[in-house]
Amino acid sequence: MPLIDYSREPKSDIAFVDMKSFYASVECRERGLDPLKTSLCVMSRSEHSQGLILASSPTFKRIFGKTNVSRARGLPFDIQTRRFNYALSEKEGWQITPTFIAYIEAWAKHTYIVPPRMDLYIEKNLDIQNIFQEFASPKDILPYSIDESFLDLTSSLNYFCPSSVLSRKDKLEALARHIQHRIWKKQALYQLQDSATPILYWLS
Repeated sequence: MPLIDYSREPKSDIAFVDMKSFYASVECRERGLDPLKTSLCVMSRSEHSQGLILASSPTFKRIFGKTNVSRARGLPFDIQTRRFNYALSEKEGWQITPTFIAYIEAWAKHTYIVPPRMDLYIEKNLDIQNIFQEFASPKDILPYSIDESFLDLTSSLNYFCPSSVLSRKDKLEALARHIQHRIWKKQALYQLQDSATPILYWLS
């Protein structure tokens, strides 16, 4: 069986945009806070322990060891009093010290717990989609979710990066950085990666 020469296959220049902690980042920016340094979580039904964490900032995740889609009762502090959650500590068998308790309570007091505002997130997403259209035609923009999109930059790559010195990969990276900068100036954080096709991104 002859080997397939993949070098003869058509290639695309795909950028994948994944807005970092999108809901939490938007809430931080709306409050004039640094999304990377602020402890904030977006929680539905935050009036009791059944509250669902929909999104959280990188600092919140690092301090409290919690990811998105978890419950308020699983936090190491009570969301109403901001005191240490001794019941959870006993249940989980944590090795606690006065220093650890003070650390958790200090951060808990400075943590923002805010309700979701879906209309606002959709509005910000539309702002970002408009930025994408500065670099790609609508047919080359493939939204995956409210905070994730694929951009096919194949047709526009040489227009924005006409350099005869840079490689195709270097051009894609340069354009991706430029898009990142535009999004950052507009309102939010970002992650942006590049690949030959969308499926290769998910396999990487």
